[in-house]
Amino acid sequence: MLLIWIPVSILAMYLILNMVYGKLWKKGLKAQLCFEERDVEEGDSATLVETMTNDKFLPIPVLTLSFKVDRSIEIDEDRNATVSDKTNVVEYFGLGAHEVITRRQPVKAAKRGYYLIDEAGITLPDFFSESVRYMNIEQAAALLVCPRMLDGEQILDISRQIIGDVIARSRLYQDVFSFRGIREYTPADPLNAVNWKASARTGDYMVNIRDYTCGQHVRFLLDLEPPSIRYREELLEQEIRLAYTLAGRCIWENIPVSLASNGRDVITGREVEIPSGSSERHLGSIGETLARVSLPLKPGPFWELLRQERLGMSAQPSGEDIAFCLISSGQSDALLKEAEALSQQCGGLFWICILDPEVERKPIPAGIHFVPVQY
Repeated sequence: MLLIWIPVSILAMYLILNMVYGKLWKKGLKAQLCFEERDVEEGDSATLVETMTNDKFLPIPVLTLSFKVDRSIEIDEDRNATVSDKTNVVEYFGLGAHEVITRRQPVKAAKRGYYLIDEAGITLPDFFSESVRYMNIEQAAALLVCPRMLDGEQILDISRQIIGDVIARSRLYQDVFSFRGIREYTPADPLNAVNWKASARTGDYMVNIRDYTCGQHVRFLLDLEPPSIRYREELLEQEIRLAYTLAGRCIWENIPVSLASNGRDVITGREVEIPSGSSERHLGSIGETLARVSLPLKPGPFWELLRQERLGMSAQPSGEDIAFCLISSGQSDALLKEAEALSQQCGGLFWICILDPEVERKPIPAGIHFVPVQY
C-alpha cells in the first residue's frame, strides 16, 4: 500500500507545484538591463548591469535571462553567448523569496555606433517535463560609442593648416570684457582705451591692453556617401574619426566649430546638423551626434548639401566669417562643380580626402586647398 501512495503523493505534489508556479511565477518577477556608462569611446570598455528581482514569497530555483546585443559590443568569451548576426546571451539565475540579484558584465565597445537592448526574455523550465514558461520584458539599455580621436603627425599637420588658415583669414576684434594689462599710450590708440587712474598714478598716459577674439569659425562638411560601389565602409568610419578629431583640435584652440553631414541619425533618420560652439561640452555633443550616425541609412547627395551651404551664405551677411572644411572622398561632376562654386564664394576652402588606391582621382578645381590622406 505504501508503494502506491509514494508515486501518488509525488504526482499530487507536482500538480500542486505546477499549478502554483503556473499562476504566480510572473508575479513580482522583474528583469532590468542597463549600461553603467552613458557613452564611451570606441575601443573602450563598458559595464552591462543585469538585475533580477523576485518580489514574492515563492522562490524560483532556476530560470534563464536571455537577450540579444549587437556583435560590435563584445561579450566575455567565458559567458554563455553565441554570435551570429547578433550576440545571443543566456544567463542563469536562482532566486529566493524577495531576493534581488545584480551582476555586472564587462563588455568592449569595438565599433562606433548607438547600441540598444530593447527586450529581454525570461524562461522558467517545468520541473518534470521539457515544457517551459516564457515572458518578454521591454528594456531600454542604450550605449553610445563615440568615434575615437586620431593621432599621428599627418593629423597634427592638417589641424595646424586649418587653424593657421582661420587665424590668418579671420577678422580680429578686441574683446571689451577681457583685460590683459596696461601699456604706454601711442598716437594710434583711441581715447576710450586710456586708463585715467593709471595715467594719474604714473604721470603719463596709459592704455588698457585687451585680448582679441576670432570672428571666424570652422564649419566641417562631412560626406558619408560612398564614392564607388566597392568603397570600404571602414574608410567612411575613418572620415567620421577625422571630423571628430579636427573639431576637437579647433575647440582646444578656442575656435568655434559647427558640422553638417549627409549622414543620417539612427534615431531621427535626419541628416546631421550641429550648430557652432567652442566648449568641451560642445565637443561631447559632436561625439554623441557622430556616434548616432548610421551608415546603412542611405545618405543624401553631398553636392546638394554643398549647394544648400552656398545658398545659405548668400542669404546671411555673416557667411564670410565661415572657414569651410570638406571631408569627402567623392568625385562626381556635380560635387566638384558645387565645391568650386562654394570655394569661389567663401574665398577658398579645405578639402580633406581619404584616398582609396582602387579609386582614380579626378582633377580638383582651382582655389581649393586639397589635402590627401593615406589610410
